[in-house]
Amino acid sequence: MPRLDPIAVRPLPTPEELRAWVAPGGAPRVTVQLPIQRSVPEVRQNALLLERAAREVEQRLLALGAPAARASESAAALLRVDLDLARLAPGTRAVAVLLDERELRAVALPVETPYAVTVASSFALRPLLGALHRHARYRVLAVSVKRVAHFEGESEDLREVPLLGVPASLSDALGDELTEKEFRVRGTGRGGTSPSYYSHGAGTDERKLDLTRFHEALARALTGALGDSALPIVLAATEEQQSGLRATSKLPALLDEGVTGNFDHASAAELAARSAPIVERWLARRAEESAGAWERARNRGKAADLLDDVGAAALAGRVSRLWIDATRAVPGRLDPHTGQAVAGDGDALDALCELVLARGGDVIPVDAAHLPSASGAAAELR
Repeated sequence: MPRLDPIAVRPLPTPEELRAWVAPGGAPRVTVQLPIQRSVPEVRQNALLLERAAREVEQRLLALGAPAARASESAAALLRVDLDLARLAPGTRAVAVLLDERELRAVALPVETPYAVTVASSFALRPLLGALHRHARYRVLAVSVKRVAHFEGESEDLREVPLLGVPASLSDALGDELTEKEFRVRGTGRGGTSPSYYSHGAGTDERKLDLTRFHEALARALTGALGDSALPIVLAATEEQQSGLRATSKLPALLDEGVTGNFDHASAAELAARSAPIVERWLARRAEESAGAWERARNRGKAADLLDDVGAAALAGRVSRLWIDATRAVPGRLDPHTGQAVAGDGDALDALCELVLARGGDVIPVDAAHLPSASGAAAELR
């Protein structure tokens, strides 16, 4: 039998990717959380935990009545997850594994997460969702006359990713169409017959014109490449480039705060060190702004906080935003016809997370002390 390739651990998913992952599929669904050790000799614990998780998954699937072949295949798939520290992102503190009948996905989490194995009708997504809201993936655009570079990643792990159709510099954007001084002739002798050449337009005017055309061309290309992306974008550029590109760009994900300076030769690590704090501040502001959103929604008659009411609204696709207890357990599942919590395997709050995501809503795990509900869930309705 040929040896199967290891399964790479991927970065945090975009909201769109996560919605696709929780699309309706077969049960049971497997969720494994593996804390990652980086010091020697504890690093061996990573492989031991993976082996332990594989055994637990196989045993739990068999206990739920899954065919022995599927239980064995699931355990074997889990053992293929690549935990080699050399290939894990530098900021990885844990790995979340989601396994269903379609695919296995392993995700790097930049937050400490305890070991856990869940085999149920729904994925246990709250640790992953919490990481998404505290450590979102982001992009950096380093823009100068000599260089246009795009980076993507999260926290300390930022990598350059070329964008198709986006010019790499001013000369790449404008080509042979760079503005040149206009030379005109006038007569200086008696009757104006002796020619004298002079330039019309100062060099600074020409430079401003070229920069404007550069920013317009770059903005068009970036809109085509990134216009639909929800990932926050940090602009790294001089003040002149910042103001010029912001005046022409219509990217909704471009953050108001940027990194100012010349980044002609900046490395991904340098850009990450300057940009990550900006993204963290943006996330903190977003969390603060959402804190009072449920109360405002309730005042408009657009809120629900009883678990059965929230489940019914989620089933109907009416939940735009769900605040959910990050750690509380509510044993059971959601009735597929009513959305109400009923007895069954798994956790009703985990099932609610899946349902809201699958219907296009946003899910925000919070500490119980900050949740405006005693049920474990509070929803803003469409």
